Amino acid sequence: MRERGMKYRVRNADGEELVVPSLGDLHDLYAHGFLAEDDLVRAETSPRWVRAGAMPALHGVRERRADPRRVGMIVAAAIALAAGIGFLFAR
Repeated sequence: MRERGMKYRVRNADGEELVVPSLGDLHDLYAHGFLAEDDLVRAETSPRWVRAGAMPALHGVRERRADPRRVGMIVAAAIALAAGIGFLFAR
C-alpha cells in the first residue's frame, strides 16, 4: 500500500475549511492565488494554525512567479540592447 503525505487543513476569513491532501497541493494552491496570505493553515498532526504567508514551506512562492512589470522591463531592455548592437553594426 502506498503511503500518503501529510494532509493540511486550510481556513479562510469566512471560517470555511478545506482539507488539502499534501504539501505539494498546498504549494500549488498558494502559488496560483487560491489561498490568501491571511488564510490559516495547520498540519493534520498539529493543533496550531499558521498564516499561509508565514509558513516557511511557502516562503517566496509568490515572489518567484513572473511579475508582468519585471518581464516587460526585461523585454524592453533586450530590445534596446538589440537595437544598440544593430546600430553599431550598421555604421
